[in-house]
Amino acid sequence: MEPRDAKAKLLPTPFYTSFIGQARVGDLHDPDPAKRAGAWATWAVEQTTEVIGFSDRSYAALLLPGKFYDPKGTGPQVRPHLEIPGRVLTQAHPDFPHRLAQMGNGLLFPWWVMSEVTATRRALFNVASGETGSAFKALNEHHDSIRAAVASLNQVAAPGWEQFQSLLVSSPDGLSGDATGDFNAEEVAQFFPGGKILHLSVQYDVKLREKNGSWASRRVGVWQISGVAPNGDRFSFGVLTPRLTANSLFSDDLFDIRREAAGALLVRGLLLKRLIDRHLGGSRVSVGRASRPEAKPTSFLRSIPAKAGAKLPEASLEAAIHFIQTYPDPDAAFDAIDEWARRSGAVVTVLRDGFAAAHRRAQRFLRRAEEIERDDVDVLLPLAWDDKNRVVRLTFVRGEE
Repeated sequence: MEPRDAKAKLLPTPFYTSFIGQARVGDLHDPDPAKRAGAWATWAVEQTTEVIGFSDRSYAALLLPGKFYDPKGTGPQVRPHLEIPGRVLTQAHPDFPHRLAQMGNGLLFPWWVMSEVTATRRALFNVASGETGSAFKALNEHHDSIRAAVASLNQVAAPGWEQFQSLLVSSPDGLSGDATGDFNAEEVAQFFPGGKILHLSVQYDVKLREKNGSWASRRVGVWQISGVAPNGDRFSFGVLTPRLTANSLFSDDLFDIRREAAGALLVRGLLLKRLIDRHLGGSRVSVGRASRPEAKPTSFLRSIPAKAGAKLPEASLEAAIHFIQTYPDPDAAFDAIDEWARRSGAVVTVLRDGFAAAHRRAQRFLRRAEEIERDDVDVLLPLAWDDKNRVVRLTFVRGEE
């Protein structure tokens, strides 16, 4: 169906007529809540279409601006979209533009996988439809304070993010337990006292958690914020959080905290604080309180002698990750090994060119949150012949170890 024909069919429904009057051409990232919601209402109308699915079934949908991530060319041959359930079209939802606005900039993510799209649809439409005005009002009134808290958490997390990158790759669950765990009302209230009266809690999409498993932390997060309005209504609304990569959290313009919605920032703040508390020594940051970054520990190269009759020692994946994060330049990394060899009277079994190639490959894998190949780990932290005529393996040790 042509887009114009689809709109002609769908815009007269109770769903669209309940919010189309709010639509205004504007900035989807506008700090003014009404203008932001008006821009998202316009976006919803512009992205309205009708899709022909399996068994020639047609349904209403909102087109997403991104594409499916499909490097092998075997994925869906359609554009990512959010199916609008038929029951939704028959009901008035005047708060829908505000729901879109609070869901955040993740809706504009350029690369999707199918499980994220279906989870986003659930988060947007499978909700408790009680009165949301009080929650949106509280979030918008504290938007600046929530943003300041996330900025403080970024200052704490960014210098030590290499540790999280290491855990994403090397921990058995890829940090998915930390990255997808729910937040109860007490945890939310401690971080966001301004919302305490609403008994807010935050839940990660259960099916997405099960589907993505250990990869959940490396993809867009899909959550619902739930609570109880002053009139006793139970409500919920969805939000999206960025991937747990340095680029998405600290560099990507799409997820710039100055342009992000209050609801999405609240969940991002809760998530960052949990990671900092569990892996970076903790932080007292909450909405209205700041914290200072912790000092990073020192680290050093150390040799492990081979033992008679035993397998050659191997450096751990964590040691290799920490080594290339400490020495992101391959020449500087090789110079560190060369300096260790000269100081200890050892001879290493790797040349600069081969080392640099392994270093570059490992960095590429790490940026993608993929596991570094064992062959490259063995080059980055190579075997050596020490001054006691022994075969030894280099490893890289954190100062506190």
